[in-house]
Amino acid sequence: MFLLGSTSREESPALHRFLMLLGADVKNGGYVQTFTYLAFFWAWFEVQEKLRIIKRERRAFSLGLIPTGEKHVFMPSDINNLKFKLIEFEKREKYILSDLLKKACTKFRTSGSLSDLIDIVSIQIEVSQEKAEGSQSTIRYLSWVIPSIGFVGTVIGISQAMIVANSGDMEKITALLGVAFDTTLVALVLSIVIMWFVHQLQEETDSFHSDLKEFVIENLINKIETV
Repeated sequence: MFLLGSTSREESPALHRFLMLLGADVKNGGYVQTFTYLAFFWAWFEVQEKLRIIKRERRAFSLGLIPTGEKHVFMPSDINNLKFKLIEFEKREKYILSDLLKKACTKFRTSGSLSDLIDIVSIQIEVSQEKAEGSQSTIRYLSWVIPSIGFVGTVIGISQAMIVANSGDMEKITALLGVAFDTTLVALVLSIVIMWFVHQLQEETDSFHSDLKEFVIENLINKIETV
């Protein structure tokens, strides 16, 4: 049996067990756990990147793209000026909020209807949310792959144990079965952890788009004075 590290079971049982859970027994199937850890950290980094993007997009709420004072109102002529202001802003930076406000201004200029404006804002937010969820497909796939790899490792370990069963080498059989069940144990634990991050990402995504819609309605749509 090839075990990474020089610590044997007799010298340090706790360390030996820890190394086994990390997939140190490569020869007898520990490589399966390596793939499990790879999928976990890949998914984790993907989640952190999406959360970073949401955090950046939230900055737009405090950039003063439109006046947020309670007494401020927009006349139809102000909408055109606001659009040009947003166009100039997007030459430097672009956010989902700035793009949404720009499209809302364009829609109001062409139709002059608040109901049409509300419809276009709702549609654009739905499109943005669908794009965000679509970009998370890799994360969802990896969160499904993690426990699947664990079960595959269990099947491989049990199959290998059955192959050498007739040899009577109980130490090797025990090692193979140990790795087999360790792969499932590790995969299930990592799956529980990554699913927490996935749900956190989903909550942040939904919250951001809800706040986006509320911001536009309260600070633009509700303050437009129609003639």
